[in-house]
Amino acid sequence: MSQGYNLAKPEELEEYIKINRENSLGLPIGTVFPEFEYVDLDGNKLEYSELKDKVIVLNTWFVGCSGCKAEEENLKELTSTFGDREDIVFLSFAMSSPQKIERYFSKRGDFGYKTASVDRNWIKENFKIEMSPTHYIIKDGVLVELISMAIFQPQLLEWFKNRILDFASESSINPNH
Repeated sequence: MSQGYNLAKPEELEEYIKINRENSLGLPIGTVFPEFEYVDLDGNKLEYSELKDKVIVLNTWFVGCSGCKAEEENLKELTSTFGDREDIVFLSFAMSSPQKIERYFSKRGDFGYKTASVDRNWIKENFKIEMSPTHYIIKDGVLVELISMAIFQPQLLEWFKNRILDFASESSINPNH
């Protein structure tokens, strides 16, 4: 997808992201993000209501997705970079069976996101997307960023880190958060 763009050039990187954002199906930016139940692969339940004061970075993917596989090392770096931040939480909805996900992680390792197995139709109905990977940033219960593309190049990783920091920094400035 990045063919024809030199992502090292800031103006081309911005154009590439703009085009991907415009082509990303899903809930509109500014939408109140739908409530969801979250039980990770280890059986731990997270209450969405308890996460609303955090910046939620959410990834939807599936085992066998080539773009998802291509971005794994960058997602590991992302979660490693922000791992000590209590104001940021990383969640993933994997549209594969728990057994398939666990086999995949046993071979490749996970990428630092808490992961739940979900039905593909549930993702489509609730989040209005079909492409994987899709990345969401949710702040104060509102969708503030959505982009359907693999974050597989260093420039895209830096852009995504900065987007997360933009919203996390806003939270840390506000004394109510």
